[in-house]
Amino acid sequence: MKSHSFLVAHLILWILLPGTLLGVGCKQLNTPKKIAAFLVESQRSNPLLRKNVSVSLEISPCEGKFCKKKKLRSSKKELLHFQRIAKNRRVFFAKGPNAPRCVILRGNRQYVCSQCRRNANENCRSFPSDDSSLLPGTNIDLADFELLNRGVKSSKCIRLKKQPNYFKIDIRRKGKGYDRIVAYYDKKKKVPITMNFFSSKVMRKVYRFFPKYYIKLENQWFSTVLRVRTTQGKEKSYVFETLVHIAKEGKKLRLFTNALRDPYLKGSSADSLFITD
Repeated sequence: MKSHSFLVAHLILWILLPGTLLGVGCKQLNTPKKIAAFLVESQRSNPLLRKNVSVSLEISPCEGKFCKKKKLRSSKKELLHFQRIAKNRRVFFAKGPNAPRCVILRGNRQYVCSQCRRNANENCRSFPSDDSSLLPGTNIDLADFELLNRGVKSSKCIRLKKQPNYFKIDIRRKGKGYDRIVAYYDKKKKVPITMNFFSSKVMRKVYRFFPKYYIKLENQWFSTVLRVRTTQGKEKSYVFETLVHIAKEGKKLRLFTNALRDPYLKGSSADSLFITD
């Protein structure tokens, strides 16, 4: 059923965006419906947004002036394993200040477990979930990406004359929170480069993906480096920053588009991975 839905989504995108094999630009994205379809498809490049994934991440969060203190920042680096299957999500801190803790989102409950291993979760406490979308210890909020297609008042694609390989999408939103999102995309790869979130004309957060750190896996481009800043009007004026790198084992990235094919999870099932009893 999932594969059928995936094929249908691709068929819709193919119909809406002619010429996508050669890239995409404002010529194709000339209606809000086409823009919305493109935004959904482009988010497949973000491992954290996939519905079936296992990925190991090296994260480095820091606050304000401490971001420039290398030793202090280095002491807060963490290695975490992020797994998601459908609506269930698991974040296991393998190394760093929070190890060996893990946080599991299952149904309408969130579990914080103090003793975790690759495929086991022990000493768990349960809390109401409130559908938490924050990546623990960071300023990465997975719900931010849903705003690209939620509560949209208007959207338009804008050509960049000085940067012909990229284009901009300007989204105006209604409701609470961010009222404007300005995102930049790579024409050929059809992936995001930056996403700027505004509230009352002030830039509040920037997600920056780096073009040279995209890799192609199974015919899909993936972002392997991400920087997220909580800002005070400008990207360089930030109060919190998180750097994220997909971890490597040798020269191979630890990224699996089917969670249970990750050798790290050998012997696990879709159910056992999220057990907290």
